Amino acid sequence: KLCYSNVNLSPADEGDGSDVSRPHAHESIAVNVATPFFSPLLFDDMGNEHYSLCVADDANLRLGVIDDIQKLHVTTCRLGMAPRRLVHCPEGRMFAVGCIESGIKELGVDGGEMAMGNCIRFLDDSTFDDIHRIDLEPTEVVLSMVSATLCVHRPAPLVASSVAAGESMEPGGDLDSNLKTYLIVGTAYALHDEDEPTKGRILVYSCNPEDTTAAGSTTRSVKAVTELQVRGGVYSMCQFYDGRILVTVNSKTQLCQLVNDGTGIVKLSMVGVGHHGHILSLFVSSRAPKMLATSSKAESSAEEVEVDKDKKPDSSQKEMLAIVGDLMRSVSLVQYYPQHDTLEEVARDFNANWTTAVAMLTDDIYLGGENWNNLFVLRRNVKAQSEEVRCRLDTVGEFHLGEMVNKFMSGSLVMPNNGSSDSSKTSTNQSRRRSIASPTKKSSQGSSKLAASPGRPPAATRSKKPTVTIGSQTLFGTVDGTLGVILGLDSATAAFFSCLEKSMDHVIMPIGNFSHKQFRAFNAEQRRHPSHGFVDGDLVESFLDLDKSTMEVVVQQMNKDGTWDITNSTFTGVDDKAADGSVDIDDRQRLELSVDDVLAVVEEMAMLH
Repeated sequence: KLCYSNVNLSPADEGDGSDVSRPHAHESIAVNVATPFFSPLLFDDMGNEHYSLCVADDANLRLGVIDDIQKLHVTTCRLGMAPRRLVHCPEGRMFAVGCIESGIKELGVDGGEMAMGNCIRFLDDSTFDDIHRIDLEPTEVVLSMVSATLCVHRPAPLVASSVAAGESMEPGGDLDSNLKTYLIVGTAYALHDEDEPTKGRILVYSCNPEDTTAAGSTTRSVKAVTELQVRGGVYSMCQFYDGRILVTVNSKTQLCQLVNDGTGIVKLSMVGVGHHGHILSLFVSSRAPKMLATSSKAESSAEEVEVDKDKKPDSSQKEMLAIVGDLMRSVSLVQYYPQHDTLEEVARDFNANWTTAVAMLTDDIYLGGENWNNLFVLRRNVKAQSEEVRCRLDTVGEFHLGEMVNKFMSGSLVMPNNGSSDSSKTSTNQSRRRSIASPTKKSSQGSSKLAASPGRPPAATRSKKPTVTIGSQTLFGTVDGTLGVILGLDSATAAFFSCLEKSMDHVIMPIGNFSHKQFRAFNAEQRRHPSHGFVDGDLVESFLDLDKSTMEVVVQQMNKDGTWDITNSTFTGVDDKAADGSVDIDDRQRLELSVDDVLAVVEEMAMLH
């Protein structure tokens, strides 16, 4: 497969005789020679590769790197059917696609015509060739799909008999030693005389190559493990703690696990008491990590079991949280108590939002979309003294997107930096090149120090070079076919871009004299609130398309405003306070921004997605 990218080259900053009246992004150069160039002295923040591209024109020699977003390639795969759900199965190197009937006849894998009923199709993740196909029952449709790591649990009577027989029981002894990744599919039977489905199924499939591939063979297939009949449609599923999954069936939220009954047969069963109280539970999301599957070798299995035993006490001590998005009653937070095998609601949003998608950004910050094309962010009051306040989710961000969001997922459109570890992705990898202000400011002896928090550099460094830092990265898809990204910003970055947004709104005349604040205001039926807690990325990144004179006016307005260097923003995913509750305020001597400073920061943010 041959992939290529268009590389946009900008003219030199000085001495190239370029037209300063034209937008910076619209100018171009004539390339005479281009060649790769490698040097460990260049681009040391790009990992261990140190690669660059050497480009020469009539007057200049340029060394640079290609933006990660330029490496994104889009491939179209025609299914001949309407895809409804899509999941990647990395173990089997395939995509699972839940399709619905479209009435179009297509050629099957063997070359003959295949009936286009509701089915699950499995495609190779590189060539998109058909590998396997599973036909569903008549009137059965796919509502949800998820790839999750599950462990086989042993029921309590078997555990008690093992103890009575003298077997030693360690923490986690009710778990089978084999962790595997499964594809779980939730379905419903859509009958014409029913407003809501009254029955459905949870199907479990194994896509692991060791289960289906013979020695020396490259044939891949899918193995059905078990299924569970439920009384309703399985609208949503997600990975949960201790090798379990969380499912929503009509208005009920339930925990499920794989159980070995002692005869070698693995079954899927419900765990404990589920949670009722919703009108229709359409979405469920949790931040439970996806555990690594164990190897088939005995030594590897022993190592993984030991790791799982260590994780068991930690997960029991940590709060097992998940959020549930209801059809009409917004978002609620549920917690699982393993000692009682119950799911209980601990907080909820009392606004009447008709949710279309939900996501957990952190354990206390939740993102949602609703059917009036708005986004909203909720925050949990963990440290509140009053029980009434702790049971309420506060709205800390509202924004009118203009399109209905139907999917949130954690991720990024750019390739991650392989040179950084997972623990430093949000600290070093995401703030890798430029600083917000090129002028430096000397800290006075009387200024208070800012405690270094996760995801940010020490206070002494930040006072001189406040960097562009992002936290969570969430992709979203809309019903109009738009793909977008929502980035969590630290306080300094959020203050900078908020000031830039206000300055551009003040300087630039909008089309039709339609106010930007009015357009982005949260508007849902009888509720209308000004946008807050969000920065319009489309607006601030359009700064790159302005001419030089307009850029100067915008920067002058930012310097006049002066709020771009305020670090104690009201909405941020990073805690800026020190241990004693103090915040670094320094002496706040005024710094003057230049056009190059703003250009550097906006270009850096554009490259991060």
